[in-house]
Amino acid sequence: MAEAKLPDGRKLVYVDGFKIRNFIDEDFGIIHGHSQNIYEFVPKFYIPQNEVWYDRRYADEFKFLYKGMVFELSVPVGSSDERRAAIKKELCLPEPVPEVTMEKKKDGDLTVVMVDGKNIRAYIDPEFILGGHEFIYDYVPASEVWIDVKIDPAEIPYILLHEKVERELMAKGKNYDVAHEYATIADKEERRAKAGACYPGDADYPWYGKENSEIISNVITDKK
Repeated sequence: MAEAKLPDGRKLVYVDGFKIRNFIDEDFGIIHGHSQNIYEFVPKFYIPQNEVWYDRRYADEFKFLYKGMVFELSVPVGSSDERRAAIKKELCLPEPVPEVTMEKKKDGDLTVVMVDGKNIRAYIDPEFILGGHEFIYDYVPASEVWIDVKIDPAEIPYILLHEKVERELMAKGKNYDVAHEYATIADKEERRAKAGACYPGDADYPWYGKENSEIISNVITDKK
């Protein structure tokens, strides 16, 4: 893990998000601090209180995304739509929006679009991460699944599967939270089968009885 100091005194720890999603928390995004409130979506209790974890693949966006994290904490608790609107208003750069489409390919009835996630976050939606579809992001055209080109190429099949399952269920009327749960199950099963992933609760999880610090060291140590 590479480390640096933040203005609030916490340590900035650059991590391998792919490894975290394979062994600790499939819902780890790009940047997270310690959290343990029940109302939060997948609280990050495993991150030490004095640390902020940041996926190293997005190092060139740190200042922008850290500003977003700090601002989000200042927004009064409300609906996710209200919070997202406030974050967009605060952070997004003015038009014109640069081209974000990098590559397109057909996948059955869908079009998979590799996109410039950095420009999407800077100009359209600071909370776009990993991938998405039209039922999550209203700026994604119908029948398209967008995948951020910054993702480790080895992780793309799992993110794509997640988005396809989630999108199909939402198209049938499931709300996001329920569809996301089903998609996460499918995603994790594929990671177990093809990426060597293993999660707490699995019979063969290798770190039962270990301290959090030892598990973290095994999973996310930056080998660069």
